[in-house]
Amino acid sequence: MKKIILSMAAVALIFATSCKKETTVETTPTSTIETTTVSADVTTLETAYNDAVAKLEEAKKSGDAEAEKLAQEAVDNAKTSWEAAKSKASEIGTDVKEGLDETGAKLEDAATKVKADAKESVTDAKAAINTAKTDVTNAAKTAKEDAAKAAATAKEETNKNIDKLKIK
Repeated sequence: MKKIILSMAAVALIFATSCKKETTVETTPTSTIETTTVSADVTTLETAYNDAVAKLEEAKKSGDAEAEKLAQEAVDNAKTSWEAAKSKASEIGTDVKEGLDETGAKLEDAATKVKADAKESVTDAKAAINTAKTDVTNAAKTAKEDAAKAAATAKEETNKNIDKLKIK
């Protein structure tokens, strides 16, 4: 009986552990890599924008109209790229948050299922224990009754043999 209970507990533990590992492995690496890459891109683009603004200021100070025009285009391009990257970073952050929320919900569902399965296993184990207890009790009663009958029969035989010996 102990082996059955321990086996069921081990199976439930393995099931619970395997559910957690599968869910965690699927979502975590992807989210971290995308966030890190976009964050680095946004920082690089912001630096490029700031450099372009500085060059535009230099061009304005120098009075060169052609250089000023090219610097203004560079500033506009850098600003557009930077804002697009910020927007993309925001979208990725939202996607990551949604992914984490979904993963959390899946983990909660898995935990609920494991808990229900564990309760069911415990209920089954208790039923098996009660059945075994009843069987052992019945076997003990039967053995006791058989022993009492055997003792009574042996006593009768002994008394008959004693009576036979007294008569002779």
